[in-house]
Amino acid sequence: MTASTGIRSSVLAQPLRIGAVEVPNRIMQTAHSKQYSDRVESERETAYYVRRARGGCGLFVAGNHFVHPTGSIRGFQDAFRPESVAAAKRMTDAVHEAGARIFVQLNHHGAQAQPDGPDGPRAVYAPSRMLSPSTAHATREMDHDDIAAFIEGWAVSADNARRGGFDGVEIHMAHGYLLHQFLSPLYNAREDEYGGDLEGRTRFPREVLRAVRARVGDDFTVGIRIVANEFHPDGLDGAAMRDVIARLRAEARIDFLDLAAGGYHNVHYVFPSSPMPYAWLRDDVAAVKAANPDVPVFGVGAARSVEDAEEVVASGVADMVALTRAQIADPDLGRKLLGLDSADGAGRGIRHCIRLNQGCLGRGSRGLAMSCTVNPLAGRELERGERPPAATPQRWIVVGGGPAGMRAAVELATDGHSVTLIERQDRLGGQLLLAARVPGRESVGLLVDDLVRDLAAVGVDVRLGVLATAELLAAERADGIVVATGAVAPATTSLALGGADAGGMPAGATVDAFAAASDPASLGRRIAVVDADGTAYAAGIVLTLLPHVDALELVTPFETAFPHIGAGYDRPLLLERLAAHGGLGRRAAHRVERVGVRELEVCDALTGETAVLQGLDAVVAIEPRASVRIAGLAGAGAVGAAGTPASRVVTIGDAFAPRTIDAAIFEAVELAYDVAGLTALRG
Repeated sequence: MTASTGIRSSVLAQPLRIGAVEVPNRIMQTAHSKQYSDRVESERETAYYVRRARGGCGLFVAGNHFVHPTGSIRGFQDAFRPESVAAAKRMTDAVHEAGARIFVQLNHHGAQAQPDGPDGPRAVYAPSRMLSPSTAHATREMDHDDIAAFIEGWAVSADNARRGGFDGVEIHMAHGYLLHQFLSPLYNAREDEYGGDLEGRTRFPREVLRAVRARVGDDFTVGIRIVANEFHPDGLDGAAMRDVIARLRAEARIDFLDLAAGGYHNVHYVFPSSPMPYAWLRDDVAAVKAANPDVPVFGVGAARSVEDAEEVVASGVADMVALTRAQIADPDLGRKLLGLDSADGAGRGIRHCIRLNQGCLGRGSRGLAMSCTVNPLAGRELERGERPPAATPQRWIVVGGGPAGMRAAVELATDGHSVTLIERQDRLGGQLLLAARVPGRESVGLLVDDLVRDLAAVGVDVRLGVLATAELLAAERADGIVVATGAVAPATTSLALGGADAGGMPAGATVDAFAAASDPASLGRRIAVVDADGTAYAAGIVLTLLPHVDALELVTPFETAFPHIGAGYDRPLLLERLAAHGGLGRRAAHRVERVGVRELEVCDALTGETAVLQGLDAVVAIEPRASVRIAGLAGAGAVGAAGTPASRVVTIGDAFAPRTIDAAIFEAVELAYDVAGLTALRG
């Protein structure tokens, strides 16, 4: 049941008893890394949770609180620190006052930890000596003293959590972190009592559970996060993981099972992105629930869509539905799914997560605080409160129907301004329409649908098929003009230094990226792609072209393919998808010397050796996009509604500088705060 019905969801609204605590409804946010706090909880972290508690979320799991100094990471909390208690109490009191419950996840990354911590160099611990799949550093095989110290760390941290007001603790046994490493034959090659068979591999996690329960008592909620399936031929499948869960439950009382999948050996299961189907873990979740009918099971990756969240609980697949990134994107999601009035008062529908992992996990992998592509206010709740309605409504013209223009129009109209959006094409969406055609990125279409819906909801006057000239804009007599005209793929080399072409790519010799992606079938069966961009945009063009060709030779001046797609969460899946084609070749650290008839001469930047690629049907040039300008706008004499010169002409998104969807929407929202007098766009 979706929020559009206006009827309270009877299933999602039901409270649930989890150990010693009752949660108010069946909507939760699982643990996720935000980097809003360092060592102990911060006001920023608190504000993030409180905003979503007021938006209807019933349960949070505060993520990745570390149990031992050897696992500490800058930007994360240390659960073992005594000073964490008072800071946690301030946060948990605020969450409780907002109507929700909150557990804390206690963890140690083990082999996935960096060998250089906040306080200096350190060893990287694991069940066995191995190369970490996330850092490639060699690990230290833990001895019995190490194991005993970490067990005590979990017990101390759990006691601190109870005194800090958390409603329960979640022992992290998933995602390829330390306790999961002991459980898994992928990591655990020990020959002592902590390795080998099921009894040995579960020994350390069982000792942690016993120690935690002994420290916090029976009247406190203790559960685990655990993989339902490792999805690796040499790992533990669903049936084997259910045996692990049964052995753990036989050792100590476990009050809930929070499910996950995979590990850093296939990290796209840990942090699923847009190519993954929505209900990617549904069958394994249902199997765990069927095997454990007496304990609450949290359903991760179980809903076929956000709107189908209720079905997960109603069908018995799980007892709670985890909507983590969905509530980063829309902090009022809980209220909307429960059929309550949206907290923002705008009456708009759900703002969907588009699962690109750019603003959330992508920023985190670069050591930056989490944000959100479609909700740039995530994590900035303290500094970006609700905007008041405009005291003096203005008339604004927005030029461009891409993400920047549509979102700017929605935000300004929401504040009470009169807004007209002008788009030269006969359809809204801009570059998003091309992005949604990339295999695995179809979820971008959700953003287009949401913005089109919101434009109508707030009464924006949309004019399609209109070319916005300086003269037309002057005649509109607006108080402000937003230039959101986007960017284009240049037909020739756009870079003066560091590009892919030694002498400049001649006009007409290549096909630009937009033209190629718009009609890939016209290129022929054997093509070369020269990539001077190296971002997700370039990868999207290649993914779009691959299904239409037999062979694609990627030529790039960079030392590796698509270097601006980090080595973290999305790159492994991208490389897997590229390799699956079979006809992909690559020449990294190569520049183009000459474009000939059906051939391309390239030069190795390291050795100076040249080669000629022959028999090509087309050469596609991927260059960094170039902004689209409106000729003569600055001197057009545009006048305002009162006959005075227009107060502002503001350029945002790719029209200002070609970047990501995140940047387009961020600047659109910042503009609205600027117009409201609450900040200054770009400082």
